[in-house]
Amino acid sequence: MNFIEKYDNQFAFTGVLFNLALVIQAYLLWSNPSINDADKIYTIAILISFEFFMIHSGVFMAVFSRKISLYIFFPLYGLFALAINAMADGNAVLYLYLIVVFQRMRFAFSDVNKGLKNKAIAFSTYAVLIWLFAIGIIMFNKNNLPLNALTEDFLTLSGYRDKHSIGAFTDTPHIAMAFCIIYYLLLALTEFNLTRAYMKYPERFNKMF
Repeated sequence: MNFIEKYDNQFAFTGVLFNLALVIQAYLLWSNPSINDADKIYTIAILISFEFFMIHSGVFMAVFSRKISLYIFFPLYGLFALAINAMADGNAVLYLYLIVVFQRMRFAFSDVNKGLKNKAIAFSTYAVLIWLFAIGIIMFNKNNLPLNALTEDFLTLSGYRDKHSIGAFTDTPHIAMAFCIIYYLLLALTEFNLTRAYMKYPERFNKMF
């Protein structure tokens, strides 16, 4: 049993906590932000704007060989993180993005058993479905979502409107916060339940794919 296999459950539960932390942060920024929180709001809006491109990373890292993952996907996602980071002030986007990517691509650093690979594939598949479900809810209810504290006056006074727009989520940060809450909460619940199931019935994951 290698290092990744030995501590995979801990990595998974750390991912659950990280996703829940994003949920809490999004809720606080939506409901009660300070005038200095424009960068934090923008960081989350950018992160989820590119989330669809990140959710497939777990599948790639599990399916392809370690050499391909390390020498192709790792630098590719690194360049992607730098490009995203260049859109915001400071390096918060880079750090946050790299944490998410590392959490999902840990299989690139060691060969693991088939069960763990299948768990990673299952999680990434669920993540895609959750993303589609969450975006469907948001699109259907976007006109009914409350601004809460993210009013136009606040966005202007905080300097948020001075930042570069890259799409719908950065244009309407209250929708970005709502999506973040729905998506990452469901993602946390999914990873928690998958990890619990793997801990109880690891043999079942060997037969999944």
